[in-house]
Amino acid sequence: MRIKGNAWLARCDAMEKSFGADAWRAFLDRHVEAFTFLRTPVMTISRIDAGEFLSLHELLVEHFFDGDTRAWWTLGVDSGVWAMQHQLRGLFSAGENRRFLAFTPRIYRSYFDGGELEVHEAPAHVDLRIYGVPTPHVYFEYSVMGFAQGGLKMLETELKPECLRGFSRGDDEVRYRFAVTA
Repeated sequence: MRIKGNAWLARCDAMEKSFGADAWRAFLDRHVEAFTFLRTPVMTISRIDAGEFLSLHELLVEHFFDGDTRAWWTLGVDSGVWAMQHQLRGLFSAGENRRFLAFTPRIYRSYFDGGELEVHEAPAHVDLRIYGVPTPHVYFEYSVMGFAQGGLKMLETELKPECLRGFSRGDDEVRYRFAVTA
């Protein structure tokens, strides 16, 4: 499985904004020898080995967030907010929650080339399901579901989805329920 360069570039942007360019650069400089993708410029179309990407993200969480893996959720929310202000700007209007959630599989594919994200709609909710991920890592669960929550926040919907299944629970897939009707 490979992670697309735009996921890494978004993470770099978020980390620089949160911790400062100097702190982020120092962190990367300490790890450049261990991670081949850090040795060349990453572009949006670059493909990064998932193992390297996840290993560096584990170090990132350890260093900047005292090992709290829930940080991936927060980073996902921030990415969803950022995307709605930039590349997804104007695609959705306030209250178009179902339409946004129905669009999330396209967003998923723009970041990851392994696994699937599918949408299951019911009258009172929408479920997002991630399955078939070769490396079932909690990063995928938290960052993707956090992204969806951040996007909904920009559509003026504040809610916390319910985890039905998750890599964080030892399951082989992820399924979160978003209680949206519009």
